[in-house]
Amino acid sequence: MQNQKLLKEKTEPSEVLNPVIHLDFKIKTIKHANTGLTLYRFPSKSHNWENCWTTDIETAKTGIAKYFQHMKKFKGKNK
Repeated sequence: MQNQKLLKEKTEPSEVLNPVIHLDFKIKTIKHANTGLTLYRFPSKSHNWENCWTTDIETAKTGIAKYFQHMKKFKGKNK
């Protein structure tokens, strides 16, 4: 067995940024520590409305609009 060097990566916590407000919904925003990318959290239709992360703010805003449309239809059926 050969001696292998283990790489020690610098891992720091991601930086929490101010949330973005869209349609009275707070979009959580973070700056990823290792990649430096800004990530936005939103409910995703393709994941059964579970929260997902994206690097595109427009995708997050569209996901929130679709979520509100879904909830409006859902509330209308239960009345």
